[in-house]
Amino acid sequence: MSLSETVLNALFPKHVACSVCNREAVINEKGVCTACEEKLRICPPLPMLSQTDGFAAGLLYTEGIKQAMHRFKYGDAQYLAEFFASYMRLGEGWEADVIVPVPIHKKRLRARGYNQSALIAQCLSKAFGLRVDETLLSRIKSTRTQTALSVDARRKNVKAAFAARPCGGLSIVLVDDVKTTGSTLFECAKALRAAGARRVYALAACADELPYQG
Repeated sequence: MSLSETVLNALFPKHVACSVCNREAVINEKGVCTACEEKLRICPPLPMLSQTDGFAAGLLYTEGIKQAMHRFKYGDAQYLAEFFASYMRLGEGWEADVIVPVPIHKKRLRARGYNQSALIAQCLSKAFGLRVDETLLSRIKSTRTQTALSVDARRKNVKAAFAARPCGGLSIVLVDDVKTTGSTLFECAKALRAAGARRVYALAACADELPYQG
């Protein structure tokens, strides 16, 4: 092995944990092993969500991605924000002023120590050249986790759970970790619009293929 190869391997080791399966493996530039890369599915165009001017997502919410997202949200794997953000793109024709992450309640923030959507938003800020504002939207109700709830229960769980400060005609990219039924993004976008947002685009790290029920 040449000196240059030795230096490169030290700086960018090939055998490290895969971002998806968390096993030690040879990974690509996105931190994904070959086996997981073959299973990743880029999210196709999906129907627009009510209260938004556009919706896009990075990856489909498949089983392997669910495991990675669980580590990101509940296992303190904050480094995965860059992995998820790397697959996210603004929709065609989107003209935005600011990125606003979906907030978590202050009780959950104290317990977890971070807001996963805010971490993704910070990564997207660098990629898109847009500022992040975590003060425009707040979660005013401490709600149950949406994971095990039915479609109707999800909608009721987050109804009127968010409040927004005056948005002054801003065009906003609303960033969330996972879109399932779309209930959370619906309520967030509704609050931002009521506060004067000119446009609200929704961008999620992952999305399932369920039709929108919001």
